[in-house]
Formats: sequence, structure tokens, C-alpha cells
Amino acid sequence: MFRQSFIHIHGVGPKLEQALWREGVTDWLKALDTPLERIAHVKADWVKRGSEAALRAAERGDLAHFAQCWPSRDAWRWLAEFADRVVYLDIETTGEPKEIGDITCIGLYDGRTPRMLVHGHDLNQLPEALAPYSLVVTYNGGPFDLPFIRAKFPGIRLPPLHVDLCPSLRHVGLKGGLKSIERQAHLDRPEVVEEADGWTAVLLWRRHLAGDERALPTLLRYCAEDIVALEPFARIAYNRHLDALAIKPPGVERLKQAPRLRLDMPFSRELLAELTGIHLPSAPSMVRETAPPWQAMVRPPVMQSAHEKAVEWLKKKTEEK
Repeated sequence: MFRQSFIHIHGVGPKLEQALWREGVTDWLKALDTPLERIAHVKADWVKRGSEAALRAAERGDLAHFAQCWPSRDAWRWLAEFADRVVYLDIETTGEPKEIGDITCIGLYDGRTPRMLVHGHDLNQLPEALAPYSLVVTYNGGPFDLPFIRAKFPGIRLPPLHVDLCPSLRHVGLKGGLKSIERQAHLDRPEVVEEADGWTAVLLWRRHLAGDERALPTLLRYCAEDIVALEPFARIAYNRHLDALAIKPPGVERLKQAPRLRLDMPFSRELLAELTGIHLPSAPSMVRETAPPWQAMVRPPVMQSAHEKAVEWLKKKTEEK
């Protein structure tokens, strides 16, 4: 669907694109070789100019050209073209805004092997780890993961193309958080992280800093489960969007649904039960009046520091306005 698309060309909407397909104009090269007599002269000129620009950009590997002009709603069309140059990405953080918080770990998955980068160990290798890829796929990465990464790695060169599966899946009827959508798509995650969420990941990192040897492997397993779930979700999004098209260009087929990768990574059931069995605050700025002994040891200084920094940051932003 990449080279068959005209939706990124100025003046081309879904109706005109489908009219082109109906006339046998199924890719950019054919658009240049076809008279386009049944299309208004001005629009035909737009199509030819846009197709020529797309061909030249593709030939020189200028994917930034497509990132700039392609409607985000139709980014799903990149998934098949760049299947061999895609990386699925998810981050975990300290639970604070990007201005004051930190990334604790980043999970990367190329469809074959997960790779985990950890704060204080090899997180600084992220730029090199992302270099081979043309397309990054996230879940809610547009407003969260990628801005956080840019804040912590100023000047980093991310893959030029990005598909955020959160809005992409929402447009085809799958709504909610990642776990909710997994259930809707009958892709329930393994029991080991069924009850964990982003806040659990924050607490796992704090337990790790407090010296709990069970915490880091469990955090990495949680993050890894998220990234391996993105591949089947990407295929679901692609197929559902393709099926929703009133007219499809010839030769474009649905992606084969890949099974979810089964991970063989250590984790602690006991620690997950301990964390998820407690009524936890929904935001880092909230502090429980009563807490188990381990929370009393780990959380107060961290929470107090985060709260103070957040208040100072918000005060500064207010004064600037």
C-alpha cells in the first residue's frame, strides 16, 4: 500500500485516490504514464507532480519526504513496505513528566529478537540501536514514548517513519489501553503480567533501586511483553484498514497474522502479586497515608523529591506565561 498510495499528495482525498485505482492507476509510475483524461486537469497535474516527487524520494531513500506529507491516519500503509526495517518500541519511566523524570528501560523488537536497554547500563546505546531501522511502531508513542526519548536524547535521529497503533487501532474499532485491546483482539497477554500496568513498572524500578534482585528481571519481562504484542497488533491494524477500503488497488494483500512471540525471560510471581495486590495511587504525586514496610523504605524520599520538582517546574512554567 505504500507505492500504491496517492493520499499523501496535495489535493488528493480518498475519493480521488479510489477513482485513480478504478482507472487502473495503481502506483506512482503508472500515474506518470497514464493520460488521466477523466480527471480534472488541475487535479491530474497534482497527481503527476506528486507521483514524480514520491518516486524521486523513494529512489534516493528520502523517507522524511513521506513523513512530512503523509496523513497520520494513513500511516498504517507503511507497515507492509517496511516490514523488514521495522522496530517495535516501548519505554518505561520513573512515572514523572519528561522534564523531570527518567527512562528506566526501553524495549526494542525487530520481529525476531527482543532487546532491552536499561538505565545506568546500556541505555546510552539507543541511537546506535535504532540506526538500522526506517519505521518505528509504538502504542501511544506519539504523545508519550517518542517525546520522552527526544527529551532525554537531544538531537537523536529516530527512524523517519512512525506508526502509532493507538489511534490506528481506534480508527478500526479497537479502543482502550493495550491490555483491553489485547482482550478485544483475543491476544491476551501471558498470565505473568496480566495484572501489571505502567504504574507497576514504576514501582518495580523503585524496588530495583532499593536492592530487590527480583525487580529488574520482572520489569524487563513486563516491557518485553508489551513490545512483542505490537507486531500482531500492527498486522491487525493493517488488515482492518485494508478491509475497510471501498476499493483496493490490485495486488495488495492482507498480511499474514503472526503468532505472538513466547518469551522465556525470568520474572517474580511473588513480587508481581505483592505489587498488584495493593491499592496503589494513580499518579506519582499521590502519597498513601499507610504503606507496607518496603514502600515506607523506598517511596517517601522518591515521592517527596518528585513532588517538589513537579511543583517547581509547574510554578516556573506558570511564571513564564
